[in-house]
Amino acid sequence: MEFTYSKYRFLLELLKHKKYEFASYSNYKAISKPVILRHDIDNSLTKALEIAKIENEFHVKSTYFVLLSTDFYNIFSKSCNAIIKEIINLGHEIGLHFDEQRYIINSENELERYVEYEKKILEGVIERSVEAVSMHRPSKWILENNIQFRSLINTYGAEFFITFKYLSDSRMQWREDVIGIINSERYDKLHILTHPFWYAHDSGNIKSRIKGYINSAKKERYYQLKENITKLEEILELEEVL
Repeated sequence: MEFTYSKYRFLLELLKHKKYEFASYSNYKAISKPVILRHDIDNSLTKALEIAKIENEFHVKSTYFVLLSTDFYNIFSKSCNAIIKEIINLGHEIGLHFDEQRYIINSENELERYVEYEKKILEGVIERSVEAVSMHRPSKWILENNIQFRSLINTYGAEFFITFKYLSDSRMQWREDVIGIINSERYDKLHILTHPFWYAHDSGNIKSRIKGYINSAKKERYYQLKENITKLEEILELEEVL
């Protein structure tokens, strides 16, 4: 499947055509043929918003997992917070994207303590409860143990990682034929992970996506400076940067 917005629309249409019902991590048990859509926001909130808008066109709700310990965006900034709130207003849920490498963790109790710590921060910022956590680049320890948290649903728990048919587009590569699997209707439960960072209007490969992101960051950084440096254009024009 190409990583374009048109193909993502096709994916949603196909799921609906095959009678899958879009579910959350808390209500799927009441649905006979659920599909859970999960989006890990590793790099770009703007890209995540594009996917959220497309899903809203199809009256689809999904869960967007926000990473607190990232250098790419700041959930406390006005602009980033506005994007997260817009995703919520489009009908979607926000989950915690947790990077275990951020801390020194030697036990499940320590893991839960830090997960709970970040959960409370995220809830305070978005002003609503968070029900699920996804691990950022999960370790073998996370993947091989059915870790359960008292106040959060672990998306890498056995229920969602094994009982459901799990499909992922990590590193801009579907490890299995997602369209073929949906068409086959072999599985009554689907758990689909996408990374909005890889999707765009045009087709491309992983190299072009990364280069495009780096180039667009120049413009973003310019306008960030413009908010903080009076008459920045008198010092440096945007065209000189691009």
